[in-house]
Amino acid sequence: MHNFIEITGERGCVDQRFGERVGVFVDNLLRYKFVDDAHTHSGKQHAQVLIDRVNAVLRKHRGKFVHDLEVKLTFESKLVHHLDNGTRFAISSRTKTLAFDLAPSSNLPRHGYHYTFPFDLLDKESVSYLRCLQLSFVRFKPPSHFVGLPNLRKLDLYLLKGTTRQDLENILGSCCKLEWLSLVRCHLNDELRVVQPLSHLHYLKVIYCEITKIEFHAASLSTFVYDGTYIPIALRHASKLENAKISFRGAVLQHAAASLLAGLPDVQNLTLNVLILQLETRWTLNSPRVFSLLRHVQIMLMISYEDHDKILYIVSFLRVAPLIERLEVHFNGIATMWFSNEGPFRQEVPPCEYTHLKNIRVTGFRGARGQVEFLMHIAENAPALQVVTVDTTQRLTDAWFPDEVKPELNSDALDTVRGPLLERLPSGAKLFLA
Repeated sequence: MHNFIEITGERGCVDQRFGERVGVFVDNLLRYKFVDDAHTHSGKQHAQVLIDRVNAVLRKHRGKFVHDLEVKLTFESKLVHHLDNGTRFAISSRTKTLAFDLAPSSNLPRHGYHYTFPFDLLDKESVSYLRCLQLSFVRFKPPSHFVGLPNLRKLDLYLLKGTTRQDLENILGSCCKLEWLSLVRCHLNDELRVVQPLSHLHYLKVIYCEITKIEFHAASLSTFVYDGTYIPIALRHASKLENAKISFRGAVLQHAAASLLAGLPDVQNLTLNVLILQLETRWTLNSPRVFSLLRHVQIMLMISYEDHDKILYIVSFLRVAPLIERLEVHFNGIATMWFSNEGPFRQEVPPCEYTHLKNIRVTGFRGARGQVEFLMHIAENAPALQVVTVDTTQRLTDAWFPDEVKPELNSDALDTVRGPLLERLPSGAKLFLA
């Protein structure tokens, strides 16, 4: 990891004898970046030389406004005192952006020792200036008397340690002006739940976190990103949710769809990626609700051998999205999916018309009966359809395994739908085969 410490302060408040200036004056601010030079110093001297240089500049800054303080270091226990000093300096200098981007050293077994963020150094006046907080590889354990972060706009947390559900709920509940929140590899082994309304939150990302449920009250949320195991997600009152990108690792498609319908009913654009997928043999979801605003859907499915005969059942999702205009279904399956002759026929699907659907794109097409019947069902029940694209490329895997691409099979697969689709598509609709 390349170690550096970057400081942005008032113009003229930095002694230019220390450090290396990067860039120019911007908005009357001067930015300095301090980088340890691996060619000049070796071994443990790297971090110490950097610390000595920075400490000298921090003394020059004392009592003056510093806009940003960013620390990016490979963490060692001997740095705790200096990081505490950096926090103390940032708070006293009314810093707006504080970033501790720490990484574990290679000799830390299973990343057992984290830097403990010094909440005790923060008081009501000092935290009122903080707008952005980024912490990585940090033990995040606020004391019971912590005053909160009332003016924080952005919170970026990565690889937290020692944080409980209640800790995080207390912190987030105090961030009444929070607009942007990211949690990556923050393992609670419990629910991620915030009861207090976060009325300014418009971006939420939760990636690879060991949690059991997500529940937020965020009326202004516009973007939500989740990647992890299948869990319930409840975004209360998120009536402005424009984009949701959901990746579940292990789920039954119909269960996942019903859960999202209950927790994100007002989403407008949805990407749903299900790895280790299972499909149920039923045409409808166990839900009385529909996606009332959903216009664009991308579904990415890893189809196993056991589910070749259930492909057509993905229409159960379309039946709860009556206003859908654009649909993308990206199939990824094993070699036995080619021309699989298993599963029901479209005549078994209960009647349903997709009156708003204008554009459908299917990739990973293998000429399997379920895929063919799905396309025929759409063509026969979407009177406003304008464009149909059928592509044999598996978007998620063909780039990784180019030797498995079979051009001759691709052509034969497309021939199975070319004529039947042209016969059934509405007048003027365009068909693209690739």
